[in-house]
Amino acid sequence: MREKLVKLAGQMPFVPFTIELNSARKIPVRSSDHIFLEAEKGSLTVVQDARGLNDLLPVLHTTAPTSKEPA
Repeated sequence: MREKLVKLAGQMPFVPFTIELNSARKIPVRSSDHIFLEAEKGSLTVVQDARGLNDLLPVLHTTAPTSKEPA
């Protein structure tokens, strides 16, 4: 799952995408400036929302990062 997040976060040009959690909650990623992935083999993703608040997302709870366009 982490590999998909890295690929979506690093695509050029960036295409906004959504991270879905196993609780069915969906977290939008608006730009590459709004997502932080820990170094190799990291287990946490940080996504900043429109209000500037951060969501801390354990990679284990991520089920499906989705993009409107193929990465």
